Order: sequence, then structure tokens, then C-alpha cells
Amino acid sequence: MIQYYIACKRELWLFSKQINMNYDNEDILIGRLIHEKSYSRKNKSINFGDIAIDFINNKNLTVFEIKKSSKLEEPVRYQLYYYLWYIKKFTGRDVKGVILYPTEKKREEVKLTRKIEEEIEELVDNVKQILKKENPPPVIFRHYCRRCSYYEFCMA
Repeated sequence: MIQYYIACKRELWLFSKQINMNYDNEDILIGRLIHEKSYSRKNKSINFGDIAIDFINNKNLTVFEIKKSSKLEEPVRYQLYYYLWYIKKFTGRDVKGVILYPTEKKREEVKLTRKIEEEIEELVDNVKQILKKENPPPVIFRHYCRRCSYYEFCMA
């Protein structure tokens, strides 16, 4: 939900209320296919408490997140920061993170800092506040809205 919060607070609210739109969306289907076919030798979709990690390298304690494209870099980065924060919170261990964009042959390493930990704690509180609201936040049009599965719902 941190990724939704950073990208679109309205999408976060709608998703949290199980208002799911257009799961046959081409972008969603391509993303699933990339996730399934990329890094197939790795153990994927590891559930740890409330999070689902794409895969982890236990030797060097690195969590990996696979994404279709880097168009939503900041929201994806914060999603991974949240995972690192969550793991640290429950295990006391620092882990590294890597975001992989297989179709772009790109990778980004992320590291949790004390400042980012504080940001994540604040974001978690902010997410909880949005989830309590009776109505969704207003539409704020962004460049990536046209590719969102909620686009028609929000722009109607």
C-alpha cells in the first residue's frame, strides 16, 4: 500500500476497499508475465508476515523486486524501502534491496537509512489515515493516469 500511497492516494483508497478494476488490463497482464518468466531459477513470492517479496538472496541478505518498467520509480522504491523496514522491524537485521527492470535491463540498489526509516513510519501512519476515510481522496491527474486500471472510473 506504500507504493499506492506514493503514486496515488485515491488508488490506495479504492484498492483498500476492494474496488478492483480491469485486471485484464494489458499492462497488468504483461507485468505478471514478466514476473513469472524473469529470474525463474529464484524462489519467488516469499511471504513474510504482511509482505510478499518477489525473491531474496539469503547469502547476502538482499531483497529483490521485479517491475515491468521504471516509469513509477519513486513509488516502487518506497515499496522496497517498506519491505526493508518491515524485515528490520521484525528481525532486527539490515537487508539490502534491488529493484529489477528486466525489459529495460536495468537495476537499482536501495539501502535503508535512518532518515528513510522515519519517512516510512510516517507513511505507514498516513496510509492508515486514508484507509479510515469514508470517501476516496480527490482525483489528481498525473502523467501515468492514462495507463492506470482505475482511469475510466476516476475520469468519469
